[in-house]
Amino acid sequence: MKKIRFILSLLLCTILFTGCIEKEDIPDYHINIISPSFRSAYNYYKPYEYDEVKYTMRAADSYSEILTEEALKDILSVTICDANISSETAQAITDICREENIPVFFLMNDVDKAILDSYDKSYCISADYTYIGEQFARKVNRIWQNELIDKNGDQIFSFSVVTPETLNNIYQRFYDAFLLNIELLGVPLQQLDEIFLTKGDVLSYCTENKWSSECFIILDNDYLTVFPENYRPAGSGVEIIGINFDALDMYSSYPYMELCFIDYTKYFQARDQIIGNIKAKIYPFENLDYNIIDKYIYIQPVI
Repeated sequence: MKKIRFILSLLLCTILFTGCIEKEDIPDYHINIISPSFRSAYNYYKPYEYDEVKYTMRAADSYSEILTEEALKDILSVTICDANISSETAQAITDICREENIPVFFLMNDVDKAILDSYDKSYCISADYTYIGEQFARKVNRIWQNELIDKNGDQIFSFSVVTPETLNNIYQRFYDAFLLNIELLGVPLQQLDEIFLTKGDVLSYCTENKWSSECFIILDNDYLTVFPENYRPAGSGVEIIGINFDALDMYSSYPYMELCFIDYTKYFQARDQIIGNIKAKIYPFENLDYNIIDKYIYIQPVI
């Protein structure tokens, strides 16, 4: 009988020990859902992924494939980086996170205050893209006065706009504010074209039309990569302007390019600081490099 008891005890301990090992083998992690429109952010963070941090590149509206009941047991926080997220999707993700009591962060896009107010651990880390467009218009106005080359001497700022077929909310708001404010500043404008091109066609289009346009406005982060070392400007002034999300302002050394630079690593850094406070149960938050106003954190660009 003692021998049987010993065997049963040994078997029970083995089962419990094995269960502990299996649980330890499944690490808790933070999930980052990054849309394809922020491919550069995904490419930057993915190579440095640790067990507790996972990045996946897909649109936010596919959240049901990621935030499954089984996966949520191990997720410590959810970060959504998608400029085109709808209010319905944002609310659905917030509801899921509230039920599981895990923080949720919306990066690079404004989310309705009512959605954020529905859960005390939901935050929006974004920027005022309308204001950024306004400030960039002021800079381009100064460039027009001093650095943009009036190629035909008509004193009219002739430009072409190059966009992907689907323009996300961030770029649209930036461009609308930029165009409105540059007109208000009294710059005489002539828009020659609004072209929907693939990345592979942008360089050839700008090269072929550089003598008819004072400048090309590029409204897609990925499209900018084709210009360094390949584009030969018509003159010594600025010919490529636009908005750039990246980890480094890597186009600043090219005098023919003038871009509004937004460092997306600051969005993730702000998120990490908040997570650290939540984990340490520090309320109100301390050691933040950013101010939180009604659960919104606004990142400043380099203009």
